[in-house]
Amino acid sequence: MTGYEALARFYDLEHKDITADVDLYLNFARRCGSPILEPGCGTGRVLIPLAQAGYQVTGLDNSPAMLSRARQRLASLPPEVQARIHLIQADARNFALARRYTMAFIALNGFMHFLTLQDQLQALRCIHRHLHPGATFILDLPHISLSALVTSDERVSVYDEYEDPETGLPIQKWVSGAVDPAHQLQRLRFIYDQIQPGGTVKRTAINFTLRYFFRYELELLLDKAGFDVEGVYGSYELDAYQDPCERMLFVARARGDLTPHSSQ
Repeated sequence: MTGYEALARFYDLEHKDITADVDLYLNFARRCGSPILEPGCGTGRVLIPLAQAGYQVTGLDNSPAMLSRARQRLASLPPEVQARIHLIQADARNFALARRYTMAFIALNGFMHFLTLQDQLQALRCIHRHLHPGATFILDLPHISLSALVTSDERVSVYDEYEDPETGLPIQKWVSGAVDPAHQLQRLRFIYDQIQPGGTVKRTAINFTLRYFFRYELELLLDKAGFDVEGVYGSYELDAYQDPCERMLFVARARGDLTPHSSQ
């Protein structure tokens, strides 16, 4: 079972109140129009508001469990909204769709799952092939604080507590992690304790390895994949990217070819 197959049960509990980035994508959608592509769409957290606003959206994800939850959410929407959404199970590194898009984005750290340079370039180039020249591409990653990396260790802490909507019983989330600076990797372990009647605990443990990035390596990756970076921002309100900030948000445009500017 992959990490997201196990995580799907808990994903919406954790992310249902995360809406800070939705207005950002809606604002860019007003500028770009339809159709819009979201690789790594998960359970539809961003995709659904875009469709509700009238945009045609294609969401792809390689997790059947996450897409199943997305389809469950779509089932409660009006038919005209459902008709604007196309969900596809596919790997963002290697997919082939019959249309091109005016806008694409990878939301909320999704790009961190591409651990190698080859994976990263394959994904970016595959997305580029599906965009019209001049189309907008948005990449949302966390700003990495060097001081936070230095103090990272294997200690376990309570991260949050949720109420299970199916049972009304509490779910506690515990997190431990370690950083591999030589390879820019974060190794995380998520532990979900579902408190059962009588006090027994059902535990689900999920391991993730994520790649973290810095600004100028991302600019080089985007250039090699055929994108021109229009701006790098530190928030969903498009504040200047500077330390301290929470996000590292890239807004780029697709060139008509994959030739890096640095080689011209």
